[in-house]
Amino acid sequence: MNPDSRLLHLPQSSRYAVTAMFYLASRTGDAYHMVGKIARAGDLSPSYLSKILQRLAQHRILDSRRGAKGGYRLSRPAAEITLFDIVAASRRAENDPMPCMIEARDCDCATPCAMHDFVAQTEEAMLRRLSRTTLADFKHPTLNPGERP
Repeated sequence: MNPDSRLLHLPQSSRYAVTAMFYLASRTGDAYHMVGKIARAGDLSPSYLSKILQRLAQHRILDSRRGAKGGYRLSRPAAEITLFDIVAASRRAENDPMPCMIEARDCDCATPCAMHDFVAQTEEAMLRRLSRTTLADFKHPTLNPGERP
């Protein structure tokens, strides 16, 4: 088995959200952090990251503040924010069809492929695991530009 292969992966929006949340969780104090600084630290697109952070703030995972000393910070302790919270807030609508893994089409319950049930069960197990895992469960290295958590 190739250790670099990935059967399941998070959508780009979730990867951006998790990267930003790791960055914010690694910071001490109550300071707000600007989108540009978070984007540079995680080598992320600032405009796309801004949209993701707005979603996280709408879901009350982040606090946001406008102005010169504005930006984003965690809304509660890292031990109270699960990876499921982050992924759920950053994902597209649940009823959107997913690209099929084995066919060149979208796949959903109405038009399942041969692997649909297997993938759905595996995703459910992963989401359960994410709901039991908090930001505090990880050591958060200080990100430098170009590094990822």
